Amino acid sequence: MGALTGLPGHGTDRARPQPGPPVIRRTAAPATVRALHTEIDNPLDLVAGHHLLREPWGAAATPAPTAPAPCPCDHPVCRTAAPHSDPVRVFLVLRQRVAGAGLRSLLAAVPDFAVVGSATEPDGALGAVRRVRPDVILLGTGPDLGTDLSAVTRLRAPGAAPGARVLLLRRAESTAEAARMLLAGAGGCFPLDLDEDQIAGAVALAAAGGTVFLPAPPPARLPTAGLDREATEPQPQQAGLTDRERQVLTQLGRGLSNAEIGRELALAEATVKKHLTQAMRKTGQSDRLRAALYAVRHGLAG
Repeated sequence: MGALTGLPGHGTDRARPQPGPPVIRRTAAPATVRALHTEIDNPLDLVAGHHLLREPWGAAATPAPTAPAPCPCDHPVCRTAAPHSDPVRVFLVLRQRVAGAGLRSLLAAVPDFAVVGSATEPDGALGAVRRVRPDVILLGTGPDLGTDLSAVTRLRAPGAAPGARVLLLRRAESTAEAARMLLAGAGGCFPLDLDEDQIAGAVALAAAGGTVFLPAPPPARLPTAGLDREATEPQPQQAGLTDRERQVLTQLGRGLSNAEIGRELALAEATVKKHLTQAMRKTGQSDRLRAALYAVRHGLAG
């Protein structure tokens, strides 16, 4: 994961704000992200475009002006979002009542947020979100990711709150998990153990149309077992294969059965078995499947 880097040209050379509660306004470039455009060596950057830095608002953000200048970055969020002074309407869906109460208290302290409702179960929230039409729904964790993604689909269904941004209150353990969230219709995720500043900033960014993954998920790891095997197993030219053993292995890699190999090479099936057994022993493969994969890996099957 690369470092997050604020780019110049967004809100620089301004006076440092006086201490006080941060102000979040739904503008073309929200105060919490105006100076926080970042570059990340992560595939999700193609989707997100904007991310939050890990520093409090007081160090980087300033109150939004009444008529903000358009953002020059040409990101779709900045290009299309219109200035808006209404509060961000947030709905909470948390199974843990204590966590829900704490999150409600945190968001209620932000002037431009309004917590418009809460529920302890996604199905119990469907009617409420249809009535109050929140901008952002914060969805607490269920027993597994699949359950949460199913809840996202129901909450954003046409009969519920199709225009709401849903953030999962969990980490994305890999870019593969993050991709599953996006495909299900979620706007990202973050865990509740973040700083209060980051939680409120993530909600503001989602309300402005951004995608939030905090912390950024690590890239999915490729399986290394096959790579390790290929690095340690003998090459065909080093395995001492006879011409017939090599021919039998080649046909096996093409997916032929012993009988088909026998017809192809004009050999008895028992002779094919003998050559294949010897080829497997010399190449260190324990069964037909591994021997066929060996042939494919080393280009014997064409």
